[in-house]
Amino acid sequence: MKFIEVVGKKFKLASRLTRLYALFIDIAILGVVQIVLGLLLSSIVVFLLSEPFGPPQLLLNMGLSVFGFLCSAVLWIFGLFFMDGFRKGQGIGKKLLSLQVVRLKDGKPCTFKDAFLRRFAGLLQPFDLLWFLGKKQQRLGDKFAETVVVQYEPEPEQTEVETEDPERVLEAAIDEMKNRLSEAQEKVNASVGVEKQFQDAYEGAVAQAEQWQERALIALKAEREDLALEDLEKRNEYRRLADQYKTQWEEQKQIVQNLNDLLEHLQQQMTEAEGKKAVVVAQHRNVDAEVHLREMLKEIQDNKAFETLTKMEQDATAAATLAKAAAEMDVAYQDAKLEREFSRYAEEASLDKDLAELKAKLQ
Repeated sequence: MKFIEVVGKKFKLASRLTRLYALFIDIAILGVVQIVLGLLLSSIVVFLLSEPFGPPQLLLNMGLSVFGFLCSAVLWIFGLFFMDGFRKGQGIGKKLLSLQVVRLKDGKPCTFKDAFLRRFAGLLQPFDLLWFLGKKQQRLGDKFAETVVVQYEPEPEQTEVETEDPERVLEAAIDEMKNRLSEAQEKVNASVGVEKQFQDAYEGAVAQAEQWQERALIALKAEREDLALEDLEKRNEYRRLADQYKTQWEEQKQIVQNLNDLLEHLQQQMTEAEGKKAVVVAQHRNVDAEVHLREMLKEIQDNKAFETLTKMEQDATAAATLAKAAAEMDVAYQDAKLEREFSRYAEEASLDKDLAELKAKLQ
């Protein structure tokens, strides 16, 4: 299966055989529709021929024939030239075989204009099909319309993403860090194993060189210089091998040291992350609690119960003011009443005095 990249998106190219099948399906469907249309018109003509033949029937038959011809022409023109220009760039055959015609410039389904250019170039046979053997499997019509036929892949449905709990996200991140740290520890252990292998190989080569050295001494004591030379040659060979192993061992030792330093740094970062996790969780909970309290306060302030309570308080204050004013007016009224009564009593006392004086004069 060949692939083609269009505007950063990969598509599977449709096979040549599948495209031919889609074309045959389109032609077959159009042929069936034309046969059904022809049978319908033929039944109408037969019905008309059963009536007495005359000029009206002749004109009607000719009209039906012209109408049938026009319908067939429109059917085939639209079916062959514009069928692939529907919403997803799929004619009936391509839809059944999960194919799609897309534009190279933007990766979108072809339009009716693109479909017409593709089909119209099909009149230029056999040149149109010769281009079909190219790398992108484009006919000459595809070259003109800048299109390509690919396997149709429906867009995945976008589901509503649920908001994840930040604490769970943080916990998952910490767990992922722990897993990665474990993997790093395993890789460092593997490098340590390689270092141990180089060390063992070096020590083994040194031991072999010492053995050949001893054998050379034994050969010299036995006055066998030829054997001593061979033993010394073996000794030198193991010494060279030991030098190579030592170099590799030292290099691997340095690599392991660097890896251990990095691993220690990662472990420190992990410890700091675990220490900060509790702080971050606490901050998140504090923010969540504050937001919740602010929302509750706003809901309480927006509640009409507070408006009713405020109005009742205002009404009660007004009533108290009126009562106080009424009480003050009542006190003033009582004072005025007492003053009037006192004045009346004083006037009566004066009259009694005058009456007494008048009686005294008469006596």
